Amino acid sequence: MSVFGKLLNSGNQTDDASAAAADSDESITDGALDTLGCVIRTMGEVSFPLADGKSPETFQEICGEFACHVENGAPVPTQDIAQSADGRRQWSRIRRFFIDRRTDEKSFVTDRLGDYRGVVENLVEGMRQIGQRDQKTEQRIRENLSLVENAIDNGNLPEVQSALRLTMDNIEETFARQKEEYENQISTLNDRMSNLREDLVAVQEEMKRDPLTDAFNRGAFDEAIGKSMNMHFMLNQPLTLLMLDLDNFKQVNDNHGHSAGDEVLRSVGECLARSFIRKSDFVARYGGDEFAVILPDTSAENARPLIVRFLENFAALDFPYATEDSKVSCSVGFTVAHNSDTALQLVERADSALYEAKAAGRHQFRFAPPPAS
Repeated sequence: MSVFGKLLNSGNQTDDASAAAADSDESITDGALDTLGCVIRTMGEVSFPLADGKSPETFQEICGEFACHVENGAPVPTQDIAQSADGRRQWSRIRRFFIDRRTDEKSFVTDRLGDYRGVVENLVEGMRQIGQRDQKTEQRIRENLSLVENAIDNGNLPEVQSALRLTMDNIEETFARQKEEYENQISTLNDRMSNLREDLVAVQEEMKRDPLTDAFNRGAFDEAIGKSMNMHFMLNQPLTLLMLDLDNFKQVNDNHGHSAGDEVLRSVGECLARSFIRKSDFVARYGGDEFAVILPDTSAENARPLIVRFLENFAALDFPYATEDSKVSCSVGFTVAHNSDTALQLVERADSALYEAKAAGRHQFRFAPPPAS
C-alpha cells in the first residue's frame, strides 16, 4: 500500500497493523539494498579488462566499496566518497559511475568487433587479390613463353636466346614483386592482429586457474593451444610447446604426505611464473605433477635459453621434504608447431621428447623436431 493510501486509511488500522506494514516496508528496503549490493559485487567479479588502464582487480575493489556503501553507507575511498553521518547514500554518484562503466564496455566491445570484422575483410580481400595476381602472373608467363615458341619456330638462335632472357627476367621480376606484396599484406595483417593478441591474453587471464599453483588449468590449456595454433597458421609465426614433468614427486607424496606434495607444486608454479615472464607466455598445470608452457612467436632456438633458465631456477628451489636419494627435479620436452599439426599431434610430440628427457637421466630437456615439410 502506498504512503498516501496509508494516510487515508490510518483511522481504520490498528496499531498492530501499522507496525506490521512498517516492518514489511523495512524488510523490503533491506532486501532491495542487499540485492543491489550483491549485483554490484557480481559486476565487479565478472568484469573484464578495458582499454582504460584499469585492471579487473581495481574495478572489483571499487565495486566492493560501492556495495558496502549501498548496504550500510560505508565510505568509498577510491571515489573520494566519505561516510555520511546520517547514513545517506550518494545515489547520483553510484548511478553515474556504473552508467559510465557500461558506456565504456559498449564502446570497447564495439571497437573490438570492428577490429575483428576488419581483419576478416582484409583476409578475404587479400585472398581475392592473390587470386587475381596469380591469374595475371599465369597470363604474363604464357605470353613470354609464346615469344620463346615463336622464336624457336623461326629457327633464329639469337632471337631464341633473347626471348629466353626476357622471359626469365620477366618471371623473376613478377615473382619478386609478388613476394613483396605478400610480405606487405602479412605485415599489415600482423599489425591489425596486435589488438586481437592482447584480447587473447585478456581472455586467458579470465580463464579458470588451478587454485594450488595459480597456473592455468587443463581446460584453459586446451582452449589456449587451439587459439595459439590458429594464430601460428594465420601469421606464419613460430610456436613452441613445452611439456614438463617432476621427477621423484611420487616419493614426496608417499613419504611425507600430500601437504608436502602441494608445497612442492606451489613452488614449481611460482618458478614457472618467474621463468616465463612475457604476457603472451601461457603456463598451465596439465595434470598431477605435469605442466605445459605455450610460447607464441618463439622458435626452438629462442626457446632453448628459456628452458635452461627455468631449469637453473628450479635447481635453486629448496624442497625440505626431498632427500638426496629422492631429489625433486624436472624433465622437459619441447617441439615447434608445423602447419600440418593438430593440437593433439603437437602435444604428443612434446610428450615424446619429455619421455626421452626422463630416460636420459632426468632434469634434462629434449627437442622433438616437427615433421618434414
